[in-house]
Amino acid sequence: MLLCKLLAIRYPLSAISYQLSAISYQLSAISYQLSVISYQLSAISLWATDGATVHAAWA
Repeated sequence: MLLCKLLAIRYPLSAISYQLSAISYQLSAISYQLSVISYQLSAISLWATDGATVHAAWA
């Protein structure tokens, strides 16, 4: 009887652990995507600023 109770407690905790692991993985993927977007925005900003400097130099 005690073993059944322990198993009943253990499996839900295992399922919770699995779900938390999946959530952690998803958050890592989101964090990576945000880093990529940030990098791309920085590159665009640098390109736009550099372009403005070049145009100002030719004016």
